[in-house]
Amino acid sequence: MSCLLLLTLMSASSVDAGAPNSPGPLSPSGIFLAKSIDKKWWRNAHQKASGPLEFSNADGRFSHPTLPFKTLYLGSDGITCFWESGLGRNLIDRFPTDRTIAADDLISRIEYSVLITPAKLRLFNANDSAARRSIGAKSVACFLSSHAIARQWAQALFSIGIHGILYPSARSNGTCLALFESPETCGALGSPRPIRNSYQNAELLARLLVEGVRTL
Repeated sequence: MSCLLLLTLMSASSVDAGAPNSPGPLSPSGIFLAKSIDKKWWRNAHQKASGPLEFSNADGRFSHPTLPFKTLYLGSDGITCFWESGLGRNLIDRFPTDRTIAADDLISRIEYSVLITPAKLRLFNANDSAARRSIGAKSVACFLSSHAIARQWAQALFSIGIHGILYPSARSNGTCLALFESPETCGALGSPRPIRNSYQNAELLARLLVEGVRTL
């Protein structure tokens, strides 16, 4: 078993101690908000995207065409952004002989760094058990397992003025940040700075090699 896959399984078993439950009525006054938020984040976007920091209502963990808001997904590092993007989402789940990715696909993905100003953002930290208890979420599975349940929690939090959710990556040891589109979140985002394409990320290529992913 590869190191990354073992880490993923160990992380899931250690933090996910129960089944997900749907949200009940939430009160903004009783929620434990994230107190310490990193300012530097990463984004992995296709080079032909209309903008690297575009909010989307595509079908995802905390986004969907039926939700009343769009979402922007950021990661704590370039590796996390890759695994959470559509390009790397299902590589681990494939049979070893099917773990291939075209070099052109890696070249077409651009990694950006972006600074955020979190002072005015109300963010919920799904990694924090006390924060989860404050909203009645019985397990981190509420945010990591069923996308249908996760979207219910996202909508419930959005409805009481929460600007986004911090949550552990299901495929790396990094942290993800889902920002809900609003004047506050748009105002908190700095200009994205292109760093490299994913094919130029030596650490990512090494991790893919460990996972048995072949580059074509």
